[in-house]
Amino acid sequence: MNNKITVDSQENYNVWSNAEKAISHSRLWQFLLITIGSASSIIYPHVPLVGFAAISGVTLNRKQAIISSIIIWLVNQFYGFTLRQYPQTLESFTWGIVMGLGTLLVTILASIKPKFIEQKIWRYYLWLSASLVIGYVLFEGIILLTTTLMVGDGHGLTVAILGRIFVKNIVWAIALTFLHSLLIWNGIKFFKRGERSSIAPT
Repeated sequence: MNNKITVDSQENYNVWSNAEKAISHSRLWQFLLITIGSASSIIYPHVPLVGFAAISGVTLNRKQAIISSIIIWLVNQFYGFTLRQYPQTLESFTWGIVMGLGTLLVTILASIKPKFIEQKIWRYYLWLSASLVIGYVLFEGIILLTTTLMVGDGHGLTVAILGRIFVKNIVWAIALTFLHSLLIWNGIKFFKRGERSSIAPT
C-alpha cells in the first residue's frame, strides 16, 4: 500500500514537473509577467519589484527571469521620469540604479533553485516563499544602506512603512503564483490528454 502511494506521488510530481518546466521555458508566461509588471507601474509609483523578481527567478529560467525583471524595472523608471515627472537629478538616477541592482540580485537569488526543491511540489513553493522573504530583506537592506550613505538617516522608512511595502509584495506574489499555478494545471490536463490519446486503441 505504501509503495503504491509512493509511486502515485512520484508520478504526480513527474507530471507536475513536466508542466512546470514547459511553462518556465514558454514565452507566454514571460510575456504575462512583463505585461502585468509594466502595467502595474500605472497603478503604483513604486512597483512591487521584489515580488516580480522572486516570481520571475523561481518560475522562469535564469536568462528569461533576468530579462523580465530588468524590463519591468526599466518600464517603471520610464513611467517615473516621464508621466510622474521624477526630478532628473543625480540623486533620482542613483535611486533608480540602486533599485535596478536590488531587483537583479533578488532575481538571481530566486533563480538558484537548490536541489532540495526537487521531488516534492511543496518544496518548490517553499523556495518561492523563502525567495520572496529573503529577497525583500536583501532589497530593503540595499535601500537602507544607500539611504544611510547618501543622506545619513532612514529617509522615512519606518517599520510600519516597510511592513506595508512587504504586504504589497506578498499580495502581488500570491496573485502571480495563483496565475502561474493555473497555467501549470492547464499544462497537466494537456499532458494527461496526450497520454490518454497515446494509449487509446486505434
